[in-house]
Order: sequence, then structure tokens, then C-alpha cells
Amino acid sequence: MPLHACLLQLIKRVQLKRKEVDDVLGGEEAWANVQKTDVTCPKCTYHQAYFMEIQIRSADEPATLFFKCVQCAAQWREG
Repeated sequence: MPLHACLLQLIKRVQLKRKEVDDVLGGEEAWANVQKTDVTCPKCTYHQAYFMEIQIRSADEPATLFFKCVQCAAQWREG
């Protein structure tokens, strides 16, 4: 087998499936006992969402807020 054929096989790109935010946070049951807050959903503009605060970066950085819309279940984060 020629050398360039081996190199082509090593350089082949593979598309990875992106994880959903819910999967990273612990699945649907992670949202079972969380609080609501008054915040506007960027997808449907409803005025309430569930939220949880998680420290995903180093301790000297602010925590990240994860939101899930009460009406349409869209998810987003801030921070």
C-alpha cells in the first residue's frame, strides 16, 4: 500500500454527535425538583422558566445558570 493511501485513512474526519444539554445535566429527572423564575424564553417568549445553577468552570469563575422554559421546554444557559 502506498504511503499517501495510509495518510488519507488517518486524516479522515468523523462527525461526532453533539450531546443535548439535558443529557449533560443528568437527564429529565434532574429537572424534577427545581425552582421557577421570571425570565423570558428566547424561543417562545413565555415569562417563566425552571432553572438550576451549576459550577462548571473553576471556582473563581461565576456559576452557570441553566434554564428550561415552562411552556415549550426550550433550554438555554447564561453565564
